[in-house]
Amino acid sequence: MKKIFVFIFITGIISAQTFTVENVTGEASYQKGGEESWKQLQKGTVVENDVTIVTGKKSEVKLSDKNTKFALGESSAVSVSSIKKMSIDDLLLALAMEDMIHAPEKLNKSSDNTAVYGTKEGEVNSPLLKPDDFGLKRLNGAKQLAENGMEESAVVAERETYRKYPDTKKLASYRIYFTDILYKKGLYEEALKEYYEIGKLELSKEEKDKVDAKIESVKMKLVSE
Repeated sequence: MKKIFVFIFITGIISAQTFTVENVTGEASYQKGGEESWKQLQKGTVVENDVTIVTGKKSEVKLSDKNTKFALGESSAVSVSSIKKMSIDDLLLALAMEDMIHAPEKLNKSSDNTAVYGTKEGEVNSPLLKPDDFGLKRLNGAKQLAENGMEESAVVAERETYRKYPDTKKLASYRIYFTDILYKKGLYEEALKEYYEIGKLELSKEEKDKVDAKIESVKMKLVSE
Protein backbone atom coordinates (compact mmCIF):
# COMPACT_ATOMS: atom_id res chain seq x y z
CA MET A 1 0.00 0.00 0.00
CA LYS A 2 2.83 2.36 0.89
CA LYS A 3 4.50 1.84 -2.48
CA ILE A 4 1.22 2.59 -4.24
CA PHE A 5 0.87 5.82 -2.27
CA VAL A 6 4.44 6.80 -3.12
CA PHE A 7 3.75 6.23 -6.80
CA ILE A 8 0.57 8.31 -6.70
CA PHE A 9 2.41 11.08 -4.87
CA ILE A 10 5.30 11.18 -7.30
CA THR A 11 3.16 11.10 -10.42
CA GLY A 12 0.86 13.68 -8.90
CA ILE A 13 3.34 16.51 -8.33
CA ILE A 14 6.23 15.79 -10.69
CA SER A 15 5.53 16.79 -14.24
CA ALA A 16 7.83 16.04 -17.13
CA GLN A 17 10.21 18.86 -17.85
CA THR A 18 13.46 19.38 -19.67
CA PHE A 19 16.13 22.03 -19.31
CA THR A 20 18.81 23.09 -21.75
CA VAL A 21 22.30 23.90 -20.52
CA GLU A 22 22.94 27.48 -21.59
CA ASN A 23 26.47 27.72 -20.24
CA VAL A 24 29.05 25.79 -18.20
CA THR A 25 31.91 27.44 -16.32
CA GLY A 26 34.55 25.23 -14.73
CA GLU A 27 33.79 21.60 -13.85
CA ALA A 28 30.29 20.15 -14.03
CA SER A 29 28.97 16.60 -14.39
CA TYR A 30 25.60 14.92 -14.64
CA GLN A 31 24.17 11.50 -13.88
CA LYS A 32 21.02 10.08 -15.40
CA GLY A 33 18.78 8.08 -13.09
CA GLY A 34 19.62 4.39 -12.99
CA GLU A 35 23.13 4.89 -14.34
CA GLU A 36 26.34 4.57 -12.34
CA SER A 37 28.56 6.77 -14.49
CA TRP A 38 28.79 10.55 -14.47
CA LYS A 39 29.34 12.46 -17.69
CA GLN A 40 30.77 15.87 -18.40
CA LEU A 41 28.10 18.50 -18.78
CA GLN A 42 28.41 20.67 -21.84
CA LYS A 43 26.65 23.67 -23.29
CA GLY A 44 23.60 22.57 -25.26
CA THR A 45 23.03 19.38 -23.26
CA VAL A 46 19.33 18.71 -22.66
CA VAL A 47 18.60 17.27 -19.20
CA GLU A 48 15.36 15.73 -17.93
CA ASN A 49 13.75 15.12 -14.53
CA ASP A 50 15.83 12.05 -13.72
CA VAL A 51 19.17 13.86 -14.04
CA THR A 52 21.34 15.08 -11.18
CA ILE A 53 23.90 17.83 -11.81
CA VAL A 54 27.00 18.50 -9.70
CA THR A 55 29.54 21.33 -9.91
CA GLY A 56 33.10 21.72 -8.67
CA LYS A 57 34.83 24.70 -7.10
CA LYS A 58 34.64 28.00 -8.99
CA SER A 59 32.10 26.43 -11.35
CA GLU A 60 28.61 27.31 -12.52
CA VAL A 61 25.91 25.82 -14.73
CA LYS A 62 23.14 27.92 -16.26
CA LEU A 63 19.93 26.10 -17.23
CA SER A 64 16.74 27.25 -18.85
CA ASP A 65 13.42 26.04 -20.17
CA LYS A 66 10.62 28.10 -21.68
CA ASN A 67 9.53 29.45 -18.30
CA THR A 68 12.50 29.15 -15.94
CA LYS A 69 16.13 30.13 -15.71
CA PHE A 70 18.32 28.65 -12.99
CA ALA A 71 22.02 28.95 -12.21
CA LEU A 72 23.72 26.29 -10.09
CA GLY A 73 26.80 27.71 -8.39
CA GLU A 74 30.02 26.14 -7.24
CA SER A 75 30.32 23.00 -5.10
CA SER A 76 26.62 22.23 -5.46
CA ALA A 77 24.31 19.51 -6.69
CA VAL A 78 20.68 19.53 -7.72
CA SER A 79 18.15 17.13 -9.18
CA VAL A 80 16.51 18.58 -12.27
CA SER A 81 13.13 17.43 -10.91
CA SER A 82 13.59 19.89 -8.03
CA ILE A 83 13.87 22.95 -10.26
CA LYS A 84 10.23 23.94 -10.07
CA LYS A 85 7.68 25.96 -8.17
CA MET A 86 5.55 24.12 -5.61
CA SER A 87 2.48 25.14 -3.66
CA ILE A 88 2.23 25.03 0.13
CA ASP A 89 -0.12 22.05 -0.21
CA ASP A 90 2.46 20.24 -2.35
CA LEU A 91 5.10 20.98 0.26
CA LEU A 92 2.97 19.63 3.10
CA LEU A 93 2.24 16.49 1.12
CA ALA A 94 5.94 16.04 0.37
CA LEU A 95 6.89 16.49 4.04
CA ALA A 96 4.28 13.94 5.07
CA MET A 97 5.63 11.58 2.45
CA GLU A 98 9.20 12.01 3.69
CA ASP A 99 8.06 11.25 7.25
CA MET A 100 6.22 8.18 6.02
CA ILE A 101 9.22 6.89 4.10
CA HIS A 102 11.80 7.66 6.77
CA ALA A 103 10.15 6.57 10.00
CA PRO A 104 9.24 2.89 9.65
CA GLU A 105 12.04 1.44 7.60
CA LYS A 106 15.74 1.59 6.91
CA LEU A 107 16.28 2.64 3.33
CA ASN A 108 19.11 1.47 1.17
CA LYS A 109 21.63 4.13 0.33
CA SER A 110 20.78 6.13 -2.78
CA SER A 111 22.62 5.53 -6.02
CA ASP A 112 23.90 9.10 -5.47
CA ASN A 113 26.41 7.48 -3.12
CA THR A 114 27.82 5.14 -5.71
CA ALA A 115 31.40 5.35 -6.87
CA VAL A 116 32.29 6.54 -10.32
CA TYR A 117 32.92 3.68 -12.68
CA GLY A 118 34.59 3.32 -16.04
CA THR A 119 36.80 5.46 -18.20
CA LYS A 120 34.75 5.50 -21.37
CA GLU A 121 34.89 8.59 -23.50
CA GLY A 122 32.74 11.32 -22.00
CA GLU A 123 32.56 9.69 -18.59
CA VAL A 124 34.08 11.28 -15.52
CA ASN A 125 36.44 9.91 -12.91
CA SER A 126 36.44 13.00 -10.75
CA PRO A 127 37.01 14.12 -7.16
CA LEU A 128 33.78 16.14 -7.57
CA LEU A 129 31.88 13.10 -6.34
CA LYS A 130 33.41 12.17 -2.99
CA PRO A 131 30.62 10.55 -0.94
CA ASP A 132 31.60 12.44 2.22
CA ASP A 133 30.77 15.83 0.73
CA PHE A 134 28.07 15.07 -1.81
CA GLY A 135 25.34 15.56 0.77
CA LEU A 136 26.72 19.03 1.46
CA LYS A 137 26.66 19.77 -2.26
CA ARG A 138 22.99 18.77 -2.31
CA LEU A 139 22.23 21.18 0.53
CA ASN A 140 24.06 23.95 -1.32
CA GLY A 141 21.89 23.23 -4.34
CA ALA A 142 18.76 23.31 -2.21
CA LYS A 143 19.72 26.75 -0.85
CA GLN A 144 20.08 28.02 -4.39
CA LEU A 145 16.59 26.78 -5.21
CA ALA A 146 15.32 28.89 -2.31
CA GLU A 147 17.35 31.89 -3.42
CA ASN A 148 15.71 31.60 -6.85
CA GLY A 149 12.17 31.70 -5.45
CA MET A 150 11.61 27.95 -5.25
CA GLU A 151 11.49 27.78 -1.45
CA GLU A 152 8.99 24.94 -1.14
CA SER A 153 11.00 22.80 -3.53
CA ALA A 154 14.16 23.72 -1.60
CA VAL A 155 12.72 22.33 1.63
CA VAL A 156 11.76 19.09 -0.10
CA ALA A 157 15.27 18.78 -1.54
CA GLU A 158 16.68 19.42 1.95
CA ARG A 159 14.59 16.65 3.50
CA GLU A 160 15.53 14.20 0.75
CA THR A 161 19.18 15.00 1.40
CA TYR A 162 18.83 14.30 5.13
CA ARG A 163 17.25 10.94 4.34
CA LYS A 164 19.96 9.92 1.88
CA TYR A 165 22.90 11.48 3.76
CA PRO A 166 21.97 11.37 7.49
CA ASP A 167 25.21 13.01 8.65
CA THR A 168 24.12 16.27 7.00
CA LYS A 169 21.40 16.61 9.65
CA LYS A 170 24.17 17.67 12.03
CA LEU A 171 24.83 20.84 10.01
CA ALA A 172 22.94 23.28 12.20
CA SER A 173 23.29 26.36 10.00
CA TYR A 174 21.60 24.60 7.07
CA ARG A 175 18.80 23.21 9.23
CA ILE A 176 18.12 26.64 10.68
CA TYR A 177 18.07 28.15 7.18
CA PHE A 178 15.46 25.72 5.86
CA THR A 179 13.39 25.71 9.03
CA ASP A 180 13.22 29.49 8.80
CA ILE A 181 11.50 28.96 5.44
CA LEU A 182 8.81 26.88 7.14
CA TYR A 183 8.41 29.65 9.70
CA LYS A 184 8.14 32.31 6.99
CA LYS A 185 5.53 30.23 5.15
CA GLY A 186 3.39 30.04 8.29
CA LEU A 187 3.95 26.31 8.80
CA TYR A 188 4.44 26.81 12.51
CA GLU A 189 3.85 23.29 13.77
CA GLU A 190 6.32 21.87 11.27
CA ALA A 191 8.83 24.61 12.10
CA LEU A 192 8.49 24.10 15.86
CA LYS A 193 9.21 20.40 15.54
CA GLU A 194 12.37 21.18 13.57
CA TYR A 195 13.55 23.93 15.91
CA TYR A 196 13.28 21.52 18.84
CA GLU A 197 15.36 18.95 16.94
CA ILE A 198 17.93 21.59 15.99
CA GLY A 199 18.18 22.57 19.64
CA LYS A 200 19.60 19.12 20.39
CA LEU A 201 22.58 19.73 18.09
CA GLU A 202 25.91 21.29 19.00
CA LEU A 203 25.18 24.96 18.42
CA SER A 204 27.14 28.17 18.68
CA LYS A 205 25.80 30.72 21.16
CA GLU A 206 24.42 32.79 18.29
CA GLU A 207 22.66 29.75 16.80
CA LYS A 208 21.25 28.68 20.17
CA ASP A 209 19.93 32.16 20.88
CA LYS A 210 18.28 32.30 17.46
CA VAL A 211 16.68 28.87 17.80
CA ASP A 212 15.43 29.63 21.31
CA ALA A 213 13.94 32.91 20.11
CA LYS A 214 12.22 31.21 17.18
CA ILE A 215 10.77 28.52 19.44
CA GLU A 216 9.24 31.18 21.67
CA SER A 217 7.96 33.09 18.64
CA VAL A 218 6.33 29.99 17.16
CA LYS A 219 4.68 29.13 20.48
CA MET A 220 3.17 32.62 20.64
CA LYS A 221 1.87 32.36 17.09
CA LEU A 222 0.32 28.94 17.75
CA VAL A 223 -1.41 30.22 20.89
CA SER A 224 -2.83 33.21 19.02
CA GLU A 225 -4.28 31.13 16.18
